[in-house]
Amino acid sequence: MTVFQYCYRRFLSFGLASSGTRAWRDQMLSAILFVGLVLGGIAALPSIALAISEGLWSIVAIDLLALGWVATLIFLPKLSFKARALHFLALIYLLGIWFLLKVGVTGLIYLLAFPVICSFLFPLREAVYALLLASSSLLLVGYFGDANLQLLGFEINALLRWMIITINFSFISALMTVTCNVLIHRLEFALEAQQKVSASLQQEQESLRAANEELRLTVAAVARLNDIVMILADTEAPDASHYLRIVLVNDAFERHTGYDSLEVLGKKPDFLAGPNTQAEELERIRYAVRSLEAVHVEAIIYSKGGSEFWLEADIIPLANDEGAYTHWVVTGRDISERKKSEEHIQRLAYFDVLTGLPNRRLLHDRLHSLLQAAHRSGMISAVLYIDLDNFKLINDARGHVVGDALLQQVTQRLLHTLREVDTVARISGDEFVVVLANLSDDVRTGAHMALNVAEKIRLAMMQLFEVDGLQYSSTCSTGVTLLPRENQTADDILREADTAMYRAKSGGRNQVVFFETGMQSEIELRLTMERELSQAMDGGQLQMYIQSQVDRLGKPVGGELLMRWHHPQRGPISPAIFIPVAEESGMIIRLGDWVLRQGCLALNQLADAGFILSLSVNVSPKQFRQPDFVDKVRAVLTQTQADPRHLIFEVTEGLLIDNLHDTIARMLELTTLGIRFSIDDFGTGYSSFSYLKKLPLYELKIDKSFVQDTPGDKNDTAIVQSMLSMAEHLGLRVVAEGVETRDQADFLIANGCSCMQGYLFGRPMPLDAWIDLQRTVTLQPAKSAISAPEKSLASTE
Repeated sequence: MTVFQYCYRRFLSFGLASSGTRAWRDQMLSAILFVGLVLGGIAALPSIALAISEGLWSIVAIDLLALGWVATLIFLPKLSFKARALHFLALIYLLGIWFLLKVGVTGLIYLLAFPVICSFLFPLREAVYALLLASSSLLLVGYFGDANLQLLGFEINALLRWMIITINFSFISALMTVTCNVLIHRLEFALEAQQKVSASLQQEQESLRAANEELRLTVAAVARLNDIVMILADTEAPDASHYLRIVLVNDAFERHTGYDSLEVLGKKPDFLAGPNTQAEELERIRYAVRSLEAVHVEAIIYSKGGSEFWLEADIIPLANDEGAYTHWVVTGRDISERKKSEEHIQRLAYFDVLTGLPNRRLLHDRLHSLLQAAHRSGMISAVLYIDLDNFKLINDARGHVVGDALLQQVTQRLLHTLREVDTVARISGDEFVVVLANLSDDVRTGAHMALNVAEKIRLAMMQLFEVDGLQYSSTCSTGVTLLPRENQTADDILREADTAMYRAKSGGRNQVVFFETGMQSEIELRLTMERELSQAMDGGQLQMYIQSQVDRLGKPVGGELLMRWHHPQRGPISPAIFIPVAEESGMIIRLGDWVLRQGCLALNQLADAGFILSLSVNVSPKQFRQPDFVDKVRAVLTQTQADPRHLIFEVTEGLLIDNLHDTIARMLELTTLGIRFSIDDFGTGYSSFSYLKKLPLYELKIDKSFVQDTPGDKNDTAIVQSMLSMAEHLGLRVVAEGVETRDQADFLIANGCSCMQGYLFGRPMPLDAWIDLQRTVTLQPAKSAISAPEKSLASTE
């Protein structure tokens, strides 16, 4: 490598690497020193050799001194740039003066180089100072030192000669100095500009590299997102909503739709829509695209295989640097599971789980909407409140599985009977409501149409239901009300239809009854009685009375405890009124528990008074079927210490037809405690000889409806005689109820009735009064079997 190549490379490397003017000039000074040392050494060799041969040792010394000086400046980097530059310039200047004095012309070269090199190393001002120094030194040293420099034509006048030499020297030196300095300045400016450009390019490259890395990460992240990403490009068609083309999709799009990216690039996204895609959502998208607005949609889209799923998507327009919207970004997620959950919650909130019918909440909303529409249109609609008869018996006897299956069949029959525009709702266990909308604009016609539909439903329900190969019968009671009426609400409609249904059920069931205004007062009275009966239990208004059961001689052999209610304002209220209310409201269980305790306490009171008699208490079917009934009986007996052998539970025949096996098991469990059972109102219910021989019975009570017409009515007489004969053969005690005349008593005694009960022998009375009465009777002389009851009757009247 040549010296010039080395210097050139050093120069280029510095230009690329330096960060300022001083560093650039320092690099140039190093290059000049190095070149000066190398070339000066080469040039000095012949000069030194010649000087030695001529004995010019001063020249040898000066050359060696100059080379040593330059080498020192090169190999002593601790010196500052300015110190090295000044040393080098001083060397050139001194060499120029010395050569000018000793050699002549050679000195001009060094003096000329002095300002020129200074212009390379320092700004123009310092170069001008160097030029002035060189010119003045030339003039002074040349003139006073009588330098050996000739100028043709000016040999005589030395001052003039040196002035001309100095002027020409200064001119050429100034020209070179300024030119070099300007050139260096421009070069320096260009280098600085290049450095800025280079720095800017480097910064841009770094920014571009960072942007590329960010883009790479973004693309990788978008590709691996679980959310669907789709980018659409606007083709600038007249209607851009129809000319958006897919330019990018991510992996999630491919996974969810089944389409490969190559299949969809360049296509319109319309292929994702299908038969169930909501048209209103598609229109919202088109409008947003036309309006250049972002939009959020939830729509059904289709995969490549044809399966549909719910997509929740945000569609956002993107503008370029000029502000024109050229692309649309679609980010979406599969929300099918969420929609299923929402639908399930919706069904739980508004639909019956078992039948799939609307529940009370949805029915109420539809009734409210129907009322508003009816008030505007004047169209007559009807609401049918349907309650299944005897469903509870089937459900309790056969279990909820059979009951649920029957309810589902009821639902299908209702749906097949009605129009598609009608509404069927299930609002409780066996209660359904049918809404017949817009029947007619005439009240009479609408009522007739509603009655026809109700009758069709009644006939449909009369058909036997078949579940698991067994047939069941369950008719229905239906209440009907019409709408709209003034100030009528949805709650009013349901209450009116329910009231009419209640009347149908209390009127014998399997009937259709229209709502009448007077029914509401009955319902309100019943609700009032429910509330007051609850208060009566807590307020001590209830009291147990005893009615004697006597033998053929008129002697009390037992008694029946009967409940009485003395209302503070209304006075005595008949059990025939408040007992059914207690049964329907469920309060009968609480009443039954109270009666059971009162019966045990009455047994103790009778025993304390010296009367060892059996007492009968009524037990309702609801009370008997309670899972903890036996435990309650056992607990009351333990607490009161009453003798269970004198306690008789009177039950109705209706108890015996429901789950006879469990009923027998529970009766046997109670008989082990000493309690005996009596069938009340025998002959009025589902009398069957088959259960009489299976049940652990103690007695039968002949209903007063058979006794009251004996012995005058042949039919009743024959029935009573049959009952007495049957009971004798089965070994059952018989109690005849409702004995009010001497002829009835004589007939019963003559036919072997062992026990009688009725007004002939005494009305129900408080236990204390009954005990006092029996003590009084005991102290009187004995009378005939009939005269004693007559006195008893007379005393109570």
